[in-house]
Amino acid sequence: MKLTELDPIFLRWEKKPDGEYHHEVPTIAEATGIMFLCPKCFKTNGGARGTHVIICWTPAVPPDANPKPGRWSFTGTGFEDLSLVAGSSSICLTGGCQWHGFVRGGQVTDA
Repeated sequence: MKLTELDPIFLRWEKKPDGEYHHEVPTIAEATGIMFLCPKCFKTNGGARGTHVIICWTPAVPPDANPKPGRWSFTGTGFEDLSLVAGSSSICLTGGCQWHGFVRGGQVTDA
């Protein structure tokens, strides 16, 4: 499945005196995270309605920021060719639907 089908949004995580938060940014160069619809639930639900999101942070986001523990480097120029790269590079949800998969070259695949 193409990442672009999962309504991806680049995020920037920031810590302010009143707490931490994230907001949408337009480019990968500004991003410290990405949010996209869960591909497993997207398929199960037949679309976005009722589908939760997945957030993946870069190593620039502190390890105690939620969600944790994973951190991935982003390679590519945008959603169309994005890869999330780490030790195993997989994304493994430990709760909820427990989706396990990869984002490589703008494609989202199950592990």
